[in-house]
Amino acid sequence: MTTTRWPSQPARRVPVGDVVAGLAGDGAAGSVARAAVREAVARGARVRFLQVLRGGLSADERAACDEATFTAALRALREAPRLAVTFEVVDGDPGPTFVRRSEGASVLVVAQDQRTETGVAGYCLSHANCDVLTVHPDSATPLAKA
Repeated sequence: MTTTRWPSQPARRVPVGDVVAGLAGDGAAGSVARAAVREAVARGARVRFLQVLRGGLSADERAACDEATFTAALRALREAPRLAVTFEVVDGDPGPTFVRRSEGASVLVVAQDQRTETGVAGYCLSHANCDVLTVHPDSATPLAKA
């Protein structure tokens, strides 16, 4: 028989930071969105889809990027239809914007850098204060975690 001197305290649920899906209009939205949804389900978090557009896009180009990103997010959410999500679209440089907007997040999910790219994933891995998960643009399988 076990006795306790003190009444047990109710367990406190530690708040979980968002999973930020960093979408840079580079054709990897589907892979990033799927990986972010899976991470959010595993962590019990919500997903914040963050699309960063570089300046100089025409209205038609912006609309096409918005549509592609939103479509990719909706497809990814089929795996977890009750998952809490938010959508943000901002102008700026993707790397610094992802890092700044992922403050307080549990993880930032971005596409793996390609040889011809300027290194958004590398920038995020070096500067973000949260975990960074990189995914290959053609899959939802994580490639690196730091």
